[in-house]
Amino acid sequence: MSRYRETLTLVPLTVFSLTLLNAQIAGAQETGRDLTGAIGLGISSGPEFNGSDETSAGVFPIFDLTWRDRYFLNQRGLGVYALRNHGPNDLSVGIAIGYDFNERLVADDARLAGLKDVEAGALLTAFAEYDAGIADLEFEVSHGLSSDGHEGTRATAAAEFGMPVGKRVYLSAKPFVTWADGSYTDAFYGVSAANAATSSFSRFEAGSGFERVGVELRASYDLTVRTGVFLGVEHARLLGDAQDSPISFDDSQTEISTGIIFRF
Repeated sequence: MSRYRETLTLVPLTVFSLTLLNAQIAGAQETGRDLTGAIGLGISSGPEFNGSDETSAGVFPIFDLTWRDRYFLNQRGLGVYALRNHGPNDLSVGIAIGYDFNERLVADDARLAGLKDVEAGALLTAFAEYDAGIADLEFEVSHGLSSDGHEGTRATAAAEFGMPVGKRVYLSAKPFVTWADGSYTDAFYGVSAANAATSSFSRFEAGSGFERVGVELRASYDLTVRTGVFLGVEHARLLGDAQDSPISFDDSQTEISTGIIFRF
């Protein structure tokens, strides 16, 4: 079952913006508290798997919790900050171990019959965030740890431009680009000789390179000082071998999400 069809799933980086959430939290945080953050519930609709031309919807929890400005639990997983809002540009650097719900199963699509399942699994993530003034810059590297998953590495660079509109509305746009190594692309987009013999696809070797480019658009509205709602749309385009793969039935990938957030 893909991450979009999980009844409860962690929020992927591309589903909800940490920068936007942190901006909302900052306005309501109380100083001197050990635990700060936000929780909520959302609904998203997106592709069944990478390159799918079919969509499905699911409910996901939202949580972004920080303990003593050092340890955190959010969509990246459970982690620790090496640096937190350091210097005049609020540099943050950290590492986390979480769970990657992104998977591709034969049960997702009858056309995948004969291919090997790529299952969800543990994920190690390192990241850096930097306030450049005009935009919040973000760089993230993640590596799959499950032998039944992709065991690959992806690196994503993004720049988020945001602005308040009045006292209750916040808008943001975040263009991003993602690079993936051969282990990741071969797992999701490649077709081995063995799989070619048991499926309807010809052999296809997927190598490392830029996997996708896209943009996230977000809007949030504060119902009260501690409660808000959001709407997000992400559109991405597969690139390189991800685009050329016979398993990619649609190079255009769009996801829509909405939900409610409670800050404390």
